[in-house]
Amino acid sequence: MLSKQDNELLTRVGPGTPMGDMLRQYWMPFLFPYEVEVDGPPLRVRLLGEDLIAFRDSHGRIGLLGNNCAHRGASLFFGRNEESGLRCVYHGWKYDVDGHCVDMPNEPPESNFKTKIHHAAYPCVDRGGMVWTYMGPEVPPPPLPDLEITFVPDEHRFLSKRVQYNNWVQAMEGDIDQSHNSFLHTLVHPEDDKTARANVTLIRAQDKHPHFEVLDTDYGVLIGAGRDAGDSMRYWRISQFLMPFFSMTGPYGEDPSRTWRCWVPIDDENVLVMGGIFHPLRPLTDAERNRVGLPRLGTRGSVFLLLPDDRAPATSQPYGAWRPKATLENDFFVDRDVQRNLTFSGIPEFWAQDAGMQMSMGAIYDRSKEHLGTTDLAIISARRRLIDAAKALRERGATPPGVAHPEWYKVRGAAVLIPAEQSWVEATAEHRQYHPDVNHAGV
Repeated sequence: MLSKQDNELLTRVGPGTPMGDMLRQYWMPFLFPYEVEVDGPPLRVRLLGEDLIAFRDSHGRIGLLGNNCAHRGASLFFGRNEESGLRCVYHGWKYDVDGHCVDMPNEPPESNFKTKIHHAAYPCVDRGGMVWTYMGPEVPPPPLPDLEITFVPDEHRFLSKRVQYNNWVQAMEGDIDQSHNSFLHTLVHPEDDKTARANVTLIRAQDKHPHFEVLDTDYGVLIGAGRDAGDSMRYWRISQFLMPFFSMTGPYGEDPSRTWRCWVPIDDENVLVMGGIFHPLRPLTDAERNRVGLPRLGTRGSVFLLLPDDRAPATSQPYGAWRPKATLENDFFVDRDVQRNLTFSGIPEFWAQDAGMQMSMGAIYDRSKEHLGTTDLAIISARRRLIDAAKALRERGATPPGVAHPEWYKVRGAAVLIPAEQSWVEATAEHRQYHPDVNHAGV
């Protein structure tokens, strides 16, 4: 469990909070380039508790400005995106992507007042099919992380995102928790799994209490979850927690596509789940790209992917095109007959099985009430890394892990089936390293 004080520190991300200040040291993905058009409509954004406006100017540059005009506070969402700037429709003040006030038509021509105004603005970079922003104090900003998914060609990856209505850590913790895979995502009759991962399904059914081992790394936490696979063999699935909000899990089968996720805090009580699948060596197949459903009875969708038919009607609110139909209000469409006969949860969408459990805890769970066991070792370690980094920045001004070392992010998840006495750390050393011309198999 955590103390109430540490739980507050871990979950609060607004300006001036220890965790918020720490997260602002890192670049964050939040937008897909196609969501903003040259001289097109501005887009509402919310990150780390700040209301912002994204737009693409006449030169194709992406700007991210504070929502409220520096004059009287009107929202720039209603602004005119024209002639290389965003103009407030209230009194005509106009801002470029760097936050400079470049026109102030309601002031006399001889006035130099506009040169004294600098609007809140955050730099944006397009990399890997995503727009990233830096909200921290460093000028120039630190380098972006060298994540493998951002290096592969566009046809080698597929990206999606969704909004989830609870604290970001609460959501992220599910991705480094291999214990729940023996329950939440499984079948009532595991032998009915006829997919390429059928062997893993049976292993998880037979050994429901994986043995966890964790190692602190330069970039975060390396997590091994080992299960008895019979015949003196052990199945290890290796996850990566990369500071401050990235995660990777081990792949399945031969020639696997790989997964990557990012848990970007919208504010204290909402998280933007950015996710992608990619293949290091080849274009994704139609089946991989569409991910129209894991071919399991009563289950569809993927951990991160929100299919178009599963989205709520789009609105102009922040991430309004990426909000799911399935929510607590409709019980995530749980089907009790399916729960009795087909899947352990009865919730049809794969990602919603996780989201339903995490949202059912409340927007921010009081972790002082938890009772953690041995299979929660990865979660304990990731929380400690986050809290320690936030405290180190606040108390000593220490740069958080990875900010100045983009090369640390060149790692992968892994999965192996090895003799029980063999070290998983040694057996997966090559599998966990980024090799642009190699794609190791999973299990």
